[in-house]
Amino acid sequence: MVDTSLEFLRFRVMGIMSTMESLNEKNLQPLASVPLGRLRQNATRLHGVCRFNKGVDKRDVNLCPTDVREVALHPESLKAEWLEYAEFLIFHEFLHALGHGGHDKQFRYLEAQWPNKKAKQIGIDFAVHLRKRNAKFAWKCPTCDWQTERSVRSAGRYLCRNCKVKLVDCALRVK
Repeated sequence: MVDTSLEFLRFRVMGIMSTMESLNEKNLQPLASVPLGRLRQNATRLHGVCRFNKGVDKRDVNLCPTDVREVALHPESLKAEWLEYAEFLIFHEFLHALGHGGHDKQFRYLEAQWPNKKAKQIGIDFAVHLRKRNAKFAWKCPTCDWQTERSVRSAGRYLCRNCKVKLVDCALRVK
């Protein structure tokens, strides 16, 4: 079954990429056949991924879209409130598919050419949203009352940045 929202995003992003001067030398057409998928709903750190076929070395300078097994996005990013960020995510993963296996200077330069400059800030907000949505515990500082929501216990392994005191676990109510 084809996911129409992912297909729509693919061609919208490819259209934007085709207007970018920094990508004039790249053949974008093979991106149309890169398989698209979704990450697990409970993923909190991974927002998107470009998975290469088995045996492909991501450091290879001749990487191309046919070496890609799948580009997957977090399903939450496909909701209306996060679509601007989902476009940036697919762009980011397509840059990997076009031969930029790592996050080197050239990759960061190309990534910075994305026309929606607020996309990175949206990504930070998205990360906070996922963390809060999947949270089962709050890590609290007993001294300054700073807290953050997490999906696992701190179990005394983490310190408050300000007070250097061990953070305490507090269970959150089940949603």
